Amino acid sequence: MTPARWQQINELFHAALEREQPTRHVFLRTAAEGDPDLLREVETLLRSHENARGFLDEPAWGVAAELILGEPAASLTGRQLGPYRVVQEIGRGGMGVVYAAEDQRLGRMVALKALTPEYTRDPIRRERLAREARSTAAFSHPGIATVFALEEIDGELYIASEFVEGYTLREELQTGPLAVDRLLPSLIEIATALAAAHERGIVHRDLKPENVIRRTDGQLKVLDFGLASTTASSEAPSFTRLTEVGVALGTPGYMAPEQLGGGEVDARADVFAFGVLAWELATAEHPFGRDPAAALARMTELMGGGSASLSRSLPVAGLDGVVRRCMRAAPAERYPSAVALLADLRSLERGATRQPAGAIPLWWWQCHQLVVSALNASMTAAVWLIRQWMPRPYGSVIFLVALMLATVSVTLRLNLWFTSRVHPEMLDRHRARLFPAVLGADALLGTAWLAAAGLIAGPHDAPAALFVVVGAATFASLALIEPATTRQAGLDRPAARN
Repeated sequence: MTPARWQQINELFHAALEREQPTRHVFLRTAAEGDPDLLREVETLLRSHENARGFLDEPAWGVAAELILGEPAASLTGRQLGPYRVVQEIGRGGMGVVYAAEDQRLGRMVALKALTPEYTRDPIRRERLAREARSTAAFSHPGIATVFALEEIDGELYIASEFVEGYTLREELQTGPLAVDRLLPSLIEIATALAAAHERGIVHRDLKPENVIRRTDGQLKVLDFGLASTTASSEAPSFTRLTEVGVALGTPGYMAPEQLGGGEVDARADVFAFGVLAWELATAEHPFGRDPAAALARMTELMGGGSASLSRSLPVAGLDGVVRRCMRAAPAERYPSAVALLADLRSLERGATRQPAGAIPLWWWQCHQLVVSALNASMTAAVWLIRQWMPRPYGSVIFLVALMLATVSVTLRLNLWFTSRVHPEMLDRHRARLFPAVLGADALLGTAWLAAAGLIAGPHDAPAALFVVVGAATFASLALIEPATTRQAGLDRPAARN
């Protein structure tokens, strides 16, 4: 599917939504006349929209299964397939239905995936699939469910892999986003597994919450490398690709723009899917929204080279920039593979472990911004009250200068405080831009307080002493308190990369 075709589907889909239900079908028949594939694709999206089903979470073959499979296949539950006794269906992946089955030869449970006819009836694809299964089975990693065998039984193909007991991240998300202290370690586990695969030249192509399971002991396992393709790398042999360019397989809500368009796919497509997954785990919301119409518009925007247009902040400092880089439309602007992604995630983890409670403690820094802002505003008002005690025209000049400097200082400090509360992931960069102006304004304010004290000393020693104390405190704050609160908040690090 090309970007132009995707745009055509998107426009017709939205045009149909604007019409009342009784007239919608007639409109589609007319608009898609001579293009039955376009009609079927838009009708599939409309059914998903009307049924409130999240088509973003459905594998590509499941969104329009009738275009690929025809009539749904009968359940295999209870059947004997060669040495496997099928116990129950446990899920649906990118290439077929997955069952829990007993391997009676070795007396163990396996996950048995019944592949769609698309793979079983094409001899070229069968050969490629066998080659890919061998390469994936030869790869072992504790964070990846092991592929045991590719079985041919009664002319049909099945993938037997490790049966992992636990619950998927999709099920975990039903109770809300992951706890902050669990989020980053979970993402690092997933990225570690992906990085190991990418180093072997293996690309997953269908990473999503349904394909990551948390075992009963808490360890995460990435499942369903069934759509995996292999690419040449400096450390891995070159294998023939399982899927050809022009064939879009995966799950729409997690597919990179080039994957949606059926273009060349490499490790950067997994990086994109990881970004979507990370956003979901952090917020319990899909970054493209749950409404198919809005999601389709977002995906069309990405295929046209636009950005992901994300506005919500994430709960771990620095994670927002990592996730946004993952979801950039152009593959060249993303991490080249999960190896580089993992390095940045571990850097975030090292920064987080230096802070108590698994989060950066901004409260001291935030309190300091509010106290200094209140003090600067109050002292400016005090200068207004004592201006008549100073020789003319110094009283008015000092007040106007203090008013200007206090306006700058208070406005910028409150802006930084607001950023720390609403968009903490932007605070590093925002503070780096604004703090030189804050420093200069506060230094000049301290000078103004001391000048005011000198002008009213003698007849008004008590107020003069107050201004001296505040002036000295201003310089002490800039030299000692500001750096200390900044270090404690972790804001002395270089600004996070976007």
